[in-house]
Amino acid sequence: MKNVISIRSLVFTALFSALFIVLSLQQMKLTLTPIPITLQTFAVILAGLFLKPKQAFASILAVIALTATGLPLIGGKGGLSLLLGPTGGFIFAFPFCAMFISLVVGKMLENEKLMRNKAVAAIVLFVIMEGLSSLLTYVLGIPWMMKVLDFTLNEALVAGFYPFILGDAIKSALGVAVAIGLASLILRIRSSSVGAPSASHRETMIIR
Repeated sequence: MKNVISIRSLVFTALFSALFIVLSLQQMKLTLTPIPITLQTFAVILAGLFLKPKQAFASILAVIALTATGLPLIGGKGGLSLLLGPTGGFIFAFPFCAMFISLVVGKMLENEKLMRNKAVAAIVLFVIMEGLSSLLTYVLGIPWMMKVLDFTLNEALVAGFYPFILGDAIKSALGVAVAIGLASLILRIRSSSVGAPSASHRETMIIR
């Protein structure tokens, strides 16, 4: 049974690693900044939703590790020059964002009382996702950009923060829709990757 669970964990982790790679390729160039808008943070949100904390962290970290070897896995680029470049701070923040989302959202989805009120649940989930998938990346990403490019704080915000606020909100809103619409499936996948759900947990999923 443990071997089966281990294989499931590896499979789910690999799937979300692949999803992160694919969504990082979806880019929209902006005129105000050389940094494109991508769906990377949405992939981070999905990893945090569907995977347990360790698997969520590992799914993104694995991509970063392989990228460091030169494989073009993040936005079609790879190598240490990418990871140590202007966007490196954002990239290194992603595994932690996925892990924290998994920790917080996992507990929330298991809270039946909170999840029954869809409006409140949506607001709370949006705040969590916006904070942990978006704003948290800027905590490391903006100072990193300032250091690498010798930018002032305002220059870094103009290049790496202001153009992305709306897009981040949209991706967080999509994450909320997925979380609420697929709550029972998410709980089932999360529990199957670490062990068989308890009897009470099975009853909860059946009720939902």
